[in-house]
Amino acid sequence: MLCPACHSESCRRSRRGGMKDRLASVFGLRPWRCRTCGRRFHAGVVAIRFGLYVHCPSCGNLDLQKVSRDRVVEGRLLGLRRMLRFPAYRCEDCRSRFFSLRKFRPVKPRESHRDETEQAPATGEQDVTPIED
Repeated sequence: MLCPACHSESCRRSRRGGMKDRLASVFGLRPWRCRTCGRRFHAGVVAIRFGLYVHCPSCGNLDLQKVSRDRVVEGRLLGLRRMLRFPAYRCEDCRSRFFSLRKFRPVKPRESHRDETEQAPATGEQDVTPIED
């Protein structure tokens, strides 16, 4: 989540405080607070462009694991969803398990960047030291 004021990525969910927050949640908006500038704002669980992909309904995490349908124990119409073979997912962060028919988007792990000092020299020569007996 990006802060609309300072564009920082260090935003966290805020608690609902009053009638305005409850009314906003009817429309799918949740309260957020920026840790950098302290601004409080309302937004969805995930960005609009990721709304069509499966995400955790609690925290909005896109990094999910597919699990067995029997592992989902909370929710509505569990028996029907199992019988219709809905895909089941588990969120690593909040440990929530749920069914979803949205398109699964696997999250690619971040590549580690090596320092320039760790890379091999660009020249074809190797530094060889002679060994004396």
